[in-house]
Amino acid sequence: MKHSTALWKWTLLLVSGFILFLFLSQISPAIGSLSNNLPVKSTLLFAGGLCILGLYVILVKLFEKRHVSELNVSRALPDLLTGFAIGAVFIAGVIFILALIGCYKIDSIEIDWGAMLLDFSVLFLVAVNEEIIFRGIVFRMIKERFNITVAFIISSLSFGLMHLWNVDMWTAIAISAEAGFMLAAAYNLRNNLWIPIGIHWAWNFMSSTVFGLVVSGTSIKEYSLIVPEISGPYILNGGSNGFEGSIVTCICGILIGFVLLYYSRKSHSTGKC
Repeated sequence: MKHSTALWKWTLLLVSGFILFLFLSQISPAIGSLSNNLPVKSTLLFAGGLCILGLYVILVKLFEKRHVSELNVSRALPDLLTGFAIGAVFIAGVIFILALIGCYKIDSIEIDWGAMLLDFSVLFLVAVNEEIIFRGIVFRMIKERFNITVAFIISSLSFGLMHLWNVDMWTAIAISAEAGFMLAAAYNLRNNLWIPIGIHWAWNFMSSTVFGLVVSGTSIKEYSLIVPEISGPYILNGGSNGFEGSIVTCICGILIGFVLLYYSRKSHSTGKC
C-alpha cells in the first residue's frame, strides 16, 4: 500500500481487517466439530487455516490492489519449516534451562498419536489466525505507513495486551517482549508470514502438546506427551500463567528477536529477502 493512501481509508482497512480476522479466529476452530473422525477433523482444521490465508490474499488484492508477496507460495514450505524449527529449538532451549535449575522435571510420558495430530492441526489454525492479525495486518500496515520502530512497538504491545483476558499484567508484558517482538522480527526477516506462522505454530505445539505446559494462562491440557512436575518461584516458572511468564522465556525470546532483526537488516542491505 502506498503512503499516498488517505489516512481515513488506511485506518478503515486496518481496523476492519483486524476485527474481521479476530472474529474468524474465535469461530474457525469450530470447523473441527463437523466430524468425529480424527483424520477428517484434522484435515478440516488444516483446510480452515488455508482458507483463512486464501481470504487474506483475496482481501489484500481487492482492497490494497497489490501482489501479496508476504504469502509467496514458492517460499511457503521452506520458510514454514524454518520458522517451525526456530520455534521448536526456542521452546526446547527454555525447557532445558529451566530443567537445569530444577523448575521442570519429567514425571511421566504418555503417547497418544491421535491427540497429538489433533493439537498439531488446531494449533496451525491458531497460528495462522494470530499471525495474519498481528503481523500481516498490524505490523505490516503500520510499518508501511509510518516506520518499523512504531510497527514493532504497536504490534508487540497489542499482541501482549490481547492476552490480558487470561494472564496477569506481567505475563502480558512478557508476551509482548518475548513473542510480539520475536514474531515481528521473524516477519521482517523475509517480509513474509510463513516464518512467524511456523514459529508460532511450533511454540504452542511444543509448549503444550509436547512439554505439557500451560499456554497463555489457559487451563491445563487433557493431554501432553510429557507430564511434567513444575516447581520453583513465580519469576522462573510463570505460576498459573505458564512458562510464557518466566523471565527465562522472556530473555531467550528477546535475544532470538534481536538475532532475527540482525539478519533481516543484513539481508535487506544486500537486497536478499
